[in-house]
Amino acid sequence: MTAARRDPGAAPTNGLAADRPLRIRIDLAYLGTGFHGWQIQHDRRTVQGELAGILTRLLQRPAQPTGAGRTDAGVHARGQVAHLPLATAAEVLRVARALPKMVPDDIQIHGVAAVSPAFDARHSAVARRYAYRLQQRRNIFDPHAFHVPWRLDRDAMDAACARLRGTHDFRSFCKTGSLKEDNTCRVEVCGLEWTDQGGIFHVRADRFLHHMVRNLVGVLLEVGRGSRGPEDLDRILAAGDRRAAGRMAPAHGLFLEEVVYPPQLLDPRYVPADAHRRRPAAEEEPPTAEGDQA
Repeated sequence: MTAARRDPGAAPTNGLAADRPLRIRIDLAYLGTGFHGWQIQHDRRTVQGELAGILTRLLQRPAQPTGAGRTDAGVHARGQVAHLPLATAAEVLRVARALPKMVPDDIQIHGVAAVSPAFDARHSAVARRYAYRLQQRRNIFDPHAFHVPWRLDRDAMDAACARLRGTHDFRSFCKTGSLKEDNTCRVEVCGLEWTDQGGIFHVRADRFLHHMVRNLVGVLLEVGRGSRGPEDLDRILAAGDRRAAGRMAPAHGLFLEEVVYPPQLLDPRYVPADAHRRRPAAEEEPPTAEGDQA
């Protein structure tokens, strides 16, 4: 599998064929503080809205990118990925050269490259990784972390993380109005990286439910403060009830770090054998999306 970021020196049009549909992958980062999330909203500043406005001006036609993760208001990203269909190889080069220079200061373009026409930033992802930053020593020059001035039982929090690894029904950690028929997630990485300043919660899974990471952090902090024990995580998971999980951590400590895709989809020459039977992927994001709002 491959991480969210591509080699910025890679040629954006390598492998393009004139007789195939064209699609680009955009790798980007942003500070979420000034945005009302990723998805376009009427009269509100969003990351998707900023990119759509720039790309529409650049291409002289409507152009709305689809993102891998619909981050909420205030959530940041170091490894967001988007895709956009294009008409010609000249458009690919135009976007690759101009887009990094046209975005505002709180968005950074890591790279633009042609990918398989089957690549879908949201639906092709096989894993996502998030990080949540906890700051125990207040630092006004590092505002993108949740300040937790309490003494935390780090061993208990580490033990609680171990109970979250594996495949579980995470409905207790999902926003009630966003529950799906299937709320099972396979958590591959779940742990805390500790420093003298605080900690970083790392979690990687095949999918995420709405508010899942922030709700996990909220419960882990309760374990750290002694109001819950690590064994309580088993009961919370079994409850299948959002009320069992307690308070949600705020948005400003959360980062979308990485999105992982099958490597063949990064080759613009790759076309799945069953491509002629596939329904074309919708280019507009639906009102709700599964597995991409942590």
